[in-house]
Amino acid sequence: MEDLKKYLWLVLLFPIVSVNALDLEVEILNRKSKQSVIRCGIFVSQEGFPSDEKKAVMRVLGVESNQQKTICNFKGLQGKLYAVSVLEDINANGKMETTFVGFPKEPWGVSNDAPMHPFGPPTFEEAGFLLKSNLNIQIKLNQ
Repeated sequence: MEDLKKYLWLVLLFPIVSVNALDLEVEILNRKSKQSVIRCGIFVSQEGFPSDEKKAVMRVLGVESNQQKTICNFKGLQGKLYAVSVLEDINANGKMETTFVGFPKEPWGVSNDAPMHPFGPPTFEEAGFLLKSNLNIQIKLNQ
């Protein structure tokens, strides 16, 4: 009987947990090469944004959808402020190639299509958006 109570409690709790889980679909525009690796990260603060993948709360690789689109899917998110960064890793080495002064050599983009500054990347605040429900966004890669 005790096991039955535990089971019923889990059954009742599961719908509550799944209702709060939100999904974000990111469509990547301006991909340079179909052979490249698309790396997407989602951040909850400026820490690590946009280039330190290790500080992202979730990282995914882009996949080709049946409509020949490149998509990154983030599933099971909470409703809060996020920013997404995308790297088209042309040489598939797992990191962004930069010039000797630190400017990107590979295509990249962030949510809200926030632009690069003369001396640094866009801020979390510029790229941030509030996820309140399931959402589809597009990010245009800078060439």
